Amino acid sequence: MNDIRRILDDAYQLAESHDIFQFELSHIQRKWIVTITEKAESHKAVLAALITSLVKKIETPTQDIRYHKKELSNGYSGRGFDTLHVTPFIAEKFPRFAMKGGSGWLTRSLEQAHPFTLDFPGRIRNLSVKDAFLQILNDIEENQANPKNYLHGIFTALIDLMERSKINLDLFESENRTFNKTQHTITIDSIVDLLKRHFSIGYGVSGASRLPVLAVYSAYQMLMAIDRYKGKTLSPLKSHTTSDIKSGGIGDIEILDENGDFFEAIEIKHNIPISQEITHAAYDKFAQTPVSRYYLLTTAEPNVEDIDSVNRLINKINTKHGCEVIVNGIIPSLKYYLRLLSNPKLFLDHYSKNLELDFNQNTDIKEIHLRYWKDLLKYLSGNTPE
Repeated sequence: MNDIRRILDDAYQLAESHDIFQFELSHIQRKWIVTITEKAESHKAVLAALITSLVKKIETPTQDIRYHKKELSNGYSGRGFDTLHVTPFIAEKFPRFAMKGGSGWLTRSLEQAHPFTLDFPGRIRNLSVKDAFLQILNDIEENQANPKNYLHGIFTALIDLMERSKINLDLFESENRTFNKTQHTITIDSIVDLLKRHFSIGYGVSGASRLPVLAVYSAYQMLMAIDRYKGKTLSPLKSHTTSDIKSGGIGDIEILDENGDFFEAIEIKHNIPISQEITHAAYDKFAQTPVSRYYLLTTAEPNVEDIDSVNRLINKINTKHGCEVIVNGIIPSLKYYLRLLSNPKLFLDHYSKNLELDFNQNTDIKEIHLRYWKDLLKYLSGNTPE
């Protein structure tokens, strides 16, 4: 075990058995820690940069950690240190808060060749998070605050957040059992209404664009039993942050034929009407494949921007390639899919499980999305939502 990993492991082990009030931190120091950790999911780069800075200071006490680039006077490579040591540790211990790209320094807000002093010009979205980040580093360098106390406090807060966000299927199972046993009819319209509410509420956090993708994917998991998809394979969902170019994919949801070639694909937009530009971009992705049907679905109403130009392009694509491009709204599409199912109620179970699975494996779905879905299920089963 190298010295840096030992620093991280020792801090983590100590944090597991303590709470934040047991470390020598003042009220304002704890407040800075809470400000950053409570926003960690939407400010992963700041979290990575802060932990990197603290660990570097513990490892090399003479290093002024505000000078995070080698081109700065007496600076060090924060990005290299983070990529090699810190982000892999965060991904292992706190996966929901880990940078997917490998380092917090890959973001424009932190990559600038300017020290992390109080006048740092980087555009960190949340000004309170920015201030807390810079104040902690300033406290260490100007007031000789102990970086170990900060690291222990941050890990304690992150462990607490991970525990609080542990949501398993028990969250939904009681509601699923209730409406599966209920005598009153649960209609397709009522299911679609629930989905529309789940997609459209203002959550105040990112990730809502993943919800319609999971809903359509859940429907396709059940549709794979019909004749059209006999012998076909539904590809696993990719992370919402994975680009189709990097993955070699052509859409958010993909069905492969018996030879492993693209058979059908679905691209899903949230609150964005389908335009000629979006249609053309979709064609660029599938032009070299044998895909026979391509759906462009959106939650936006109206669904299409300049419908005549979109239809002309769709006809050109069909003539040139042979693929049938279909533009539609998410809600009418889901209503159609549910009509094809022998038991539409089972869709709710699939969607619930996919929400929970995506929450645990990626960072798009947030706890608030799951909590609201639980409340909607209570409403559907005739109980009063929390």
